[in-house]
Amino acid sequence: MAGIFNKLTGATDMTKTAADTSNLKKKILYEQERIQEVMLEIGKQYYNNPKADLSNLCNDIDDRKRRIANMKNELHSIKGLRVCSNCGTKFDDKYTFEFCGKCGAKLPNED
Repeated sequence: MAGIFNKLTGATDMTKTAADTSNLKKKILYEQERIQEVMLEIGKQYYNNPKADLSNLCNDIDDRKRRIANMKNELHSIKGLRVCSNCGTKFDDKYTFEFCGKCGAKLPNED
């Protein structure tokens, strides 16, 4: 009986992981699309007034890029990956070293 329960729990965990991954991917796509819209708006405003203050729109893009980076890190964590913030190399959960094997930069903790 315990074996069946463990299999059901494992299937439930896999379903939750797949749903979380799908939701994160959708959120990342939304943020990327919104960045494109904001960039278009910057172009329109600059065309109409090259001296316009566009800092609020640029800050919006920066915020969205930070959110995307955080969501990508969360995705990597779900998949059991660690990513070097310096060179972008991906390591699986079996790679236990503190530093990147490619560039030598310190890797994020495995929390």
